[in-house]
Amino acid sequence: MASLDKIKKNLSDIERKLTKASKIASKGADIKFGDAIKLGSKNNAIVSTIKKGIKEYSTFDPNEEEAKAILQKMHTIVNLTETYLNLLVEHKARFESLHVGGLVKKNMAKSDEAGTELAAVMLQKAPQSIKAESEALDKRRVDAFKKAVVAFENSSGGEDKADEVDDSD
Repeated sequence: MASLDKIKKNLSDIERKLTKASKIASKGADIKFGDAIKLGSKNNAIVSTIKKGIKEYSTFDPNEEEAKAILQKMHTIVNLTETYLNLLVEHKARFESLHVGGLVKKNMAKSDEAGTELAAVMLQKAPQSIKAESEALDKRRVDAFKKAVVAFENSSGGEDKADEVDDSD
């Protein structure tokens, strides 16, 4: 059985990894090919951490207080996700010029899929008192991914680098 501490640690790990990914993406025109590859492997580490969170959360039945604490962490994660995706879209031209737009697109799809699974588990277990807020937060996540996916829908290049993982934080 998972504990609140384990779940909070997992969510903190996601926060930290998203912050590092955003730092790389914020380099803009100065992003180098190696940065783009590192960004892809950082994304894979985020997905891995989300999947671990899904596994832990699926065996956890939060009480109201615990669910509210987790929801607050999820607000931070969604804020960071929106920032990260906006940076990817803002610097799409740079990723395209490095011929890694397809890598960004593929990694975004992996993140979206994992985030959708985590949201489904969390929404299922959310107490009625925070259900509406949880659903609104998930809608923000969904909307951010839709915007980014549309921006990269015709992108290609770098897909062969999509499975590398950088879990160093």
